[in-house]
Amino acid sequence: MSPIYNHSFHNALQRKEQAIPPIWMMRQAGRYHSHYQLLKQKYTFEQLCREPDLACEVTLGPIQEFDFDAAILFSDILFPLDFLGMELSFSPGPIFEKNLTKSMLDQMQISAFEEYIQFQHQALQNIRSSLPPNKSLIGFTGGPITLYHFAIRNNPIADNLFNQALPVLQKLIEKNISIQFQNDIDLLMIFDTEANQLTDQEFEDFCLPFIRQIANQYPNQIGYFTKNISANKFELLKKISNLQLTVLGTQHNIFHELPQTHLSLQGNFSNDLLTISEKSDFLSALEEYIDLCRSYDVRQRAGWIASLDHGVQKITPETNIHLFIDQIRTKLA
Repeated sequence: MSPIYNHSFHNALQRKEQAIPPIWMMRQAGRYHSHYQLLKQKYTFEQLCREPDLACEVTLGPIQEFDFDAAILFSDILFPLDFLGMELSFSPGPIFEKNLTKSMLDQMQISAFEEYIQFQHQALQNIRSSLPPNKSLIGFTGGPITLYHFAIRNNPIADNLFNQALPVLQKLIEKNISIQFQNDIDLLMIFDTEANQLTDQEFEDFCLPFIRQIANQYPNQIGYFTKNISANKFELLKKISNLQLTVLGTQHNIFHELPQTHLSLQGNFSNDLLTISEKSDFLSALEEYIDLCRSYDVRQRAGWIASLDHGVQKITPETNIHLFIDQIRTKLA
């Protein structure tokens, strides 16, 4: 059996009843945090991702500062596109020097990708060895559809490559997932933001088969996120028996949904509310949210991970992160 690191996070994934939920946030290591800002004064974003010691340091920053229950690898979903030859850089957002081409897809060598992505493997090893033993560790990749959307964003003609590109991207992501699971991670998230643009039928045709394949390959170890998931897409995900977790946006009542699924559910405090600069106004919004949480008993909250509907925004006051964590843990005890 794999060791249990953070018992609260473990219990949430096992849907065990507990008064206080685990807390972690997407983009919890990032631009809002002074620890990250200080590192960015000395290093580029690429260095922070590609140098394992630096990736470890960035990842651990919010654990040390805010005492989240889980750390998530600091990296980027777009490195598979860089591997294909699109020459990725950041200024500050992603820029590709080359467009996706048929020859890039034809020449892809999966064994070479394993060597290319070793910086993630080493970073995860460093993070796990440096993490306190009561903290869980989360890995992640992008989803194939999301990577493809990034690849064609400034090159619509590449849309003609969809049928060829999708299986290649799936192979790369599957290998990326395999490499991350060589390390002692508790969960792997598939971040698939762009899938929210798909129709329900497109989601079923182009996203679900891959999610199902990976969930079956790593049963009860895969989480899935797409921004503001619709009710219909959520219903489709609920049919994947080995999928462990998904993230709900604020349009869903998470405590109403939990008893109706085998999934653990993460969310769903608004990341916009987390940016409120006036302390009293933020505390008022947070108190309203906690009152909603308390209106459901512990049994109804089983399987819940307290988090946001999306990632932490760069304008988020650090004080609000401290308050969110403190108030959740204090008032739900």
